[in-house]
Amino acid sequence: MDTHTKAKLLQINQVFYDNFSESFSATRHQVQPGVGRISQMIPKDASVLDVGCGNGTLARRLAAQGFSGTYLGVDLSEGLLADARRSIATPPAGTYAFLGVDLADPNWPASLRHQPFEWLVAFAVLHHLPGEDLRQQTALAFRELISPEGLAVVSVWQWHNSPKLRQRVLSWSTVGLDPNELDVGDVLLDWRAGQAPGLRYVHTFSEASLTALAEQAGFYVRDSFYSDGKSGNLALYQVWGVEQALKKPAG
Repeated sequence: MDTHTKAKLLQINQVFYDNFSESFSATRHQVQPGVGRISQMIPKDASVLDVGCGNGTLARRLAAQGFSGTYLGVDLSEGLLADARRSIATPPAGTYAFLGVDLADPNWPASLRHQPFEWLVAFAVLHHLPGEDLRQQTALAFRELISPEGLAVVSVWQWHNSPKLRQRVLSWSTVGLDPNELDVGDVLLDWRAGQAPGLRYVHTFSEASLTALAEQAGFYVRDSFYSDGKSGNLALYQVWGVEQALKKPAG
């Protein structure tokens, strides 16, 4: 994928979250089953990096579970970050912070405090990153940000499992792009929530391609499962462990 196309796709998603953060946030207060399952796995005293934290859904769930560790949520949308900060302004325990971060900036990891993290989660994030090189760059950053015994948990949409979302696929001519300039599996989806339609770029992952991304970054797939949506398969979740930890000798 060339630089122009990648920039265009990043701009599409930036415009969406700039213009639709309020209506988008209103649809993101319910904890998805897959996120709930992962939240139960996170120790109460862990250090957690939530990449693409949105309006703080996971942070609120952790707080409700008695989390007493260190949580840092990062996101591109200042509107969603403002909602997150308001929603957990006075947590009962633990330390919570939120920071604006652009994953397209290769230097974003350097801006984070409390490194390394014991847990890194990135729910519904990787599929919004255009180009194989940017996705690989991001997975490598995840690897650098977690401790040797840490875990990274990612989820990606399986939008094609939803009849409603399949009806919302738009032609790339809508935004003046040639399909030949895009990666296989790239789609343009519209968004409707009481406003004029918005546009979002999404890359479609298979279980094999998500596993390959993990392995290229030095992870191994510890667990993989489908969850969310009416049919329970709207998202693919994977838990990634560090390859070194797998190979570490016993004793």
